[in-house]
Amino acid sequence: MKILFLVLYFQVISFAQKGTEIYLLEIKKMPDGFSIKEPINISNRDGYDNQPSFHPTKSLIYFSSQKDGQTDIWSYNYDSKKLSQITNTEDSEYSPTVTPDKKNLTCIVQRKSNGDQDLVKFSIKNPKKSEIILESQKAGKIGYHAWSPDNELITFVLGEPNTLQLFENQSKSGKIFGKDIGRSLHYVSVKKAFSFVEKDRETWKIKLLNPENQTISDYADALVESEQYNAWDKNGVLFGTKNEELFFFEEKTKSWKMLTLPPNLPKNKISRLAIKDQYLVLVINE
Repeated sequence: MKILFLVLYFQVISFAQKGTEIYLLEIKKMPDGFSIKEPINISNRDGYDNQPSFHPTKSLIYFSSQKDGQTDIWSYNYDSKKLSQITNTEDSEYSPTVTPDKKNLTCIVQRKSNGDQDLVKFSIKNPKKSEIILESQKAGKIGYHAWSPDNELITFVLGEPNTLQLFENQSKSGKIFGKDIGRSLHYVSVKKAFSFVEKDRETWKIKLLNPENQTISDYADALVESEQYNAWDKNGVLFGTKNEELFFFEEKTKSWKMLTLPPNLPKNKISRLAIKDQYLVLVINE
């Protein structure tokens, strides 16, 4: 089975540690857009709670949570309303993502000893069992990543120069595809492609990478003056955030449409988001 490594090099190394909350909402397709309601604060504490992702088949949301300078992975079961701690290591874990076999979580592990950021696999059944997939000393510092159902992997790695590279079958050398890439990486099943954001001169564009023929195509202009966080639903609808607002991209008109958020949702800056079926997760500043 083929494994692809898409590696992006960035000049600045940092994980934002501002106080954020994670809200779970219900989203429903309507004739004129989407209806969003019933916000629930699932983190509900002071501090950094961020980078949410859904388990593909279970009623679980994984996220990073920081306390006293230590960041671990937690889960929230939206059926039982139960919070559970998943990792408890001497290092810090970020960007939890379920692997295609649904047996493991892959996370970015930031090492306290030297600042390295490795991509590490943790067993869901026994999180004390882990395995390094990509090591910083060999692949560079990993920033974010995403899997396809066929076990293909894209990552971005922080460093210099700021380049986009494709690694095939765990090769030690990669093919450069571009530069100035954003932080949102996804696999879009209905497109059979990975999505990413790339800066073309002064314009940010959302692009699709076909992992089979290794071609890149433009999909949409990104939201202007946003931080380029986005997510896709199962039908291939693209959503994005900007300041305190949420938008979706209408393919027919090739334009972004603003959505109405519930009045009881805090009117603070929205950053990351994730979508699964009728559920929407938003990260909102405290």
